[in-house]
Amino acid sequence: MEHLFLSCNVAFHLWQSSPWGIFPICDAGIRMWDWVKFLWDLKNKGINEQETFLYASIIIDTIWRTRNEKVHNNSPVDIFKCIDSVRFSFADHHAYLLPCPTRCLTESWCPPPQDWLKLNCDVRVGMDSMCAAVVARDHVGKVIWVSTKRLDFSNALCGEAATCCLAIEEAKARGIEFLIVESDSWVVINALNGKESCWELDNYVSFCKNTSTSFIGCTFQFVRRQCNFMAHNVANWAFSHQMFGSVPISSMPDIIFCNDREV
Repeated sequence: MEHLFLSCNVAFHLWQSSPWGIFPICDAGIRMWDWVKFLWDLKNKGINEQETFLYASIIIDTIWRTRNEKVHNNSPVDIFKCIDSVRFSFADHHAYLLPCPTRCLTESWCPPPQDWLKLNCDVRVGMDSMCAAVVARDHVGKVIWVSTKRLDFSNALCGEAATCCLAIEEAKARGIEFLIVESDSWVVINALNGKESCWELDNYVSFCKNTSTSFIGCTFQFVRRQCNFMAHNVANWAFSHQMFGSVPISSMPDIIFCNDREV
């Protein structure tokens, strides 16, 4: 049981891809109950234990289904697909099981006010690296520019934060005055807005806060995964094609810029 749910290759990457970047150290002889207690104790570090247990439940379910498909149907194991499946399920279930009391969830993507740019961020997690992607759109929803960056680590939570830093950095370099940075990571957005504290994100939060003073207007807000498909698709495309930097919009397939589904 410990091998299947904690130490096998699929389990390791699924745990590491969590928004908190946590994973079991299996050579220490950890048991399932030890891992459950560890997750529960995260509440003492300022992390919402309901969110961690929801994410953990989805991981366990995904591992079990993947194992059954492999054993009974000889289906190939696609770790990237498993990671995406977990993140989509978490976003869906979070909205209904753990709704925000202030109802700050964005039900559909909305363009920014005139003279503002909205920068949607997402990260594509790989084995030992990631791709950060930022899509900038204006008040009519037109894509103005796209920027991507290779990240030589695979901590999903830090990757989401690093992508927001990339957005801020690119906006400053381009002389943008008014911007809204959107991410589908609750933890990162709450940290950037000073609502939660997460030691892993301190450097990223500090960078964003210090750099945000360069703009006349700069806000950070959460967007549901279902409203962030464009940034998600760009991150996937750039990762698979190893396209990093300021990517010409004309070099990318038009279908990548859809915001209603994954492609």
